Amino acid sequence: MLYKKSEFNYVQNNGDKYIVYNTLYNSMVRLNGEEYLDYTNIDVSNKDRERVFVETGLWIDADIDEKSRYLAYGEAYTLHMPRPLSITITTTLKCNARCSYCYEKGIKQTDIIPGMEKKILEFIRRNNDTNEVRLVWFGGEPLLNMDFMDSMSQLLLEEGITYSSYIITNGSLLNEYVIKEKFPLWNVKSLQITLDGNKDAYEKIKNYKNPYEGEFFSILKAITITAKAGVFVNIRLNIGRENREDIIELLQEIDHIFARFENVVFYPAFLTGEVQPLSDDEKVEFIKNMLLSVRNIKKLTAGTKFYSLPRMHTCMKGDPKSFVIDVNGNVYSCDHYVGKVEHRMGFIDDSYKKTDIRGKNVLFRTECQKCVFLPKCYGGCEANYIEGDSPCMIEKYLIQAYLQIL
Repeated sequence: MLYKKSEFNYVQNNGDKYIVYNTLYNSMVRLNGEEYLDYTNIDVSNKDRERVFVETGLWIDADIDEKSRYLAYGEAYTLHMPRPLSITITTTLKCNARCSYCYEKGIKQTDIIPGMEKKILEFIRRNNDTNEVRLVWFGGEPLLNMDFMDSMSQLLLEEGITYSSYIITNGSLLNEYVIKEKFPLWNVKSLQITLDGNKDAYEKIKNYKNPYEGEFFSILKAITITAKAGVFVNIRLNIGRENREDIIELLQEIDHIFARFENVVFYPAFLTGEVQPLSDDEKVEFIKNMLLSVRNIKKLTAGTKFYSLPRMHTCMKGDPKSFVIDVNGNVYSCDHYVGKVEHRMGFIDDSYKKTDIRGKNVLFRTECQKCVFLPKCYGGCEANYIEGDSPCMIEKYLIQAYLQIL
């Protein structure tokens, strides 16, 4: 049998030992110099090593076009695999915070049009083939319009449509009443709350209109109550050049507070739109610092990033089963575009179908085609790329940082 090295092998070495990790098959081996030489030269004289390299996918049959096969699987899954409909609903474009980095700046802050519940219900009926829908409550701050969340959930309940929901919120309006009384109706399984640093940094960056709503420790209390209710909490840590030290301080604080909650994790995310964005090397170095600052790296989702299935599409942008609906009933492929009608695919009446070509004939930028991390990002965030930011997903930096630590 003739072999070649997988094009998705990423190598980390310290001059004496080598770690080879495959981003497509999620396999990882540690090699000494002699073993690495065999791996590099495709030397099959040692049958035990040959078996390991083949079984782990580090070597593949020489006649296989690995990337084309992977992309064919991606297209087949994206276009033909039955799975629940995912709808991100913008309950309101109003927000009680004024984050400096918000990509919704300049968009008119209004609530969703009255009566949109029934239109969304009809949209679900027309586009759902599993009788199950996953809702993402989005804004603005979605909890500023809980009445709509109530009525939409009640309507789905009455129609017998199975649903679950995920909330993207700043957490300022979460309290025991909302969590105990509202969450069951909304069937909330998980939510995302963003923190930008320690108390002073967080309150300065968020710049709430009513400062008492955004008091740092009240947000931490809300996260605790949510976690105790069995809801999965993803704390998004927004990282920029100016708040890096604050993020490390915050991470050490919340690592201590939420250590006992397996359903609370921390998700690092690099800010976009910065005048001086961090370089790739700086990002890797900072993630390494984060990994070394927590007692349990699972809190930084390292395990799930290493062993996630290969992406079949980058995000909702490439998934024909995912939609974003804004306050006026416009349909988008990406939540970054909400309120920017020039980016809409169409309207909730299904006119979007004329322009929805997601999942078909996917083309990658040259740098993505050559990137070993392609299975972890599938081309990355197009919205970021269009705005002049790096499209790369966090996996690219997390994997490199963790392997350097190993």
